[in-house]
Amino acid sequence: TGRLIGGCTETMSAIAGTPYGDVRGFAAEHGPLVVYVEASDDEAFSICRQLHGLRLAGWFDHAAAVLVGRTRAPGSEGGFGQRDAVVDALGRLDVPVVLDVEIGHVPPHLPLLNGALARVVVDDDVREITQSWP
Repeated sequence: TGRLIGGCTETMSAIAGTPYGDVRGFAAEHGPLVVYVEASDDEAFSICRQLHGLRLAGWFDHAAAVLVGRTRAPGSEGGFGQRDAVVDALGRLDVPVVLDVEIGHVPPHLPLLNGALARVVVDDDVREITQSWP
């Protein structure tokens, strides 16, 4: 459970470390976070670098969970895929990382509302995200 914050990795990585991407400050004011990311078009090595940049900028410091959207973005040479990028950049976080969430650039484009309180349940056959505002 936490406040939702995130978006497209290619876009979010460009604002990390700026006043518009101050996730540490947002977390200090709003408590634990559920951070969500998804990739649009960049190949896996680029996404890996961008996720590392978000991690180093503190985007996951106050995360209760991380949601990763499904993607059709390509892998990189040598068989390094998008899942490999996520594991490389976020695999050592001490929080649940949920892959293949139906958000972002791949249909059905389920919306997540930045700032909403989210409860995420992934248990056996149950996979649900409940959002409430405020």
